[in-house]
Amino acid sequence: MPAQILLQEPPTNPGPRADVPEPVARPVLHLPRSCQGVPYYLHVPRRIDPTARPLIAVHGISRRAGTHFEAFAPWAERTGRILIAPLFAEKQCRRYQRMLVDRRRADHALFAILKDVEAATGRTIDRFDFFGFSGGAQFGHRLALMYPDRIGRLALASAGWYTFPDHAVAFPYGLSPGEGWAGAFRARLADCLSIPILVLVGERDVLRDSALRKRAWVDDRQGRTRVERAARWTMAMREAARRRGIEPTIDFKTLPRSGHSFEACVDDGGLVGIVTGWMADYNPTGQSRH
Repeated sequence: MPAQILLQEPPTNPGPRADVPEPVARPVLHLPRSCQGVPYYLHVPRRIDPTARPLIAVHGISRRAGTHFEAFAPWAERTGRILIAPLFAEKQCRRYQRMLVDRRRADHALFAILKDVEAATGRTIDRFDFFGFSGGAQFGHRLALMYPDRIGRLALASAGWYTFPDHAVAFPYGLSPGEGWAGAFRARLADCLSIPILVLVGERDVLRDSALRKRAWVDDRQGRTRVERAARWTMAMREAARRRGIEPTIDFKTLPRSGHSFEACVDDGGLVGIVTGWMADYNPTGQSRH
């Protein structure tokens, strides 16, 4: 088994909540075997469903990976899914959202984690489902654009800005390889457009806070708020699919009573139920039931 350490995180809500299920187990932070990896939380259910893809849940820039792990662990246990929640620490992966920029690239780190989990469970992980919040959603859709064959379903919540399906604009804002680190980007847009994608954002996520990228040309192209940017990216991806003769499989939903807070999106917006219900909506062949 991978090395383990216990990570103490400040509780998000110190008082008991009758409507919140007890965690399946205390979160344990696993140390990576490979120097390319990063620490991660892992839940292996008592009975693994061989037809269910593992779920990877990636945090935002607050880096509360344990909170994300605890939100999805009860569902993972009930449905027999392996759950992985990487911790992209600032010293290792300060700009993990852009995937390729740090010396320890976030995509390589994630695939190193999967090798660890394969060794620990004896199961090959060719494909996985992905949930990302804020910075994790940025990382997730860029991962899908470059490695679409690895992702079964992709849920993105509250991204600050997006890589648009535009080959005339350099990565990370568009699909053309840029200079320096961005030259490593290779988009596989047509394959990515075939992935079922769910885009979520809190209906109150309209504040232009310090974490939001606020360059004028980004505002003009993507919108001034996370709600506008999520809607515009969804529409751009749908149109890109139609131009290629691909039936769009990208859904958009706002979360009620929610701003840019993972806890509010979970408690008030029903984020976990929405994501897990949507993730479960496929049969063992990977096709939608509807």
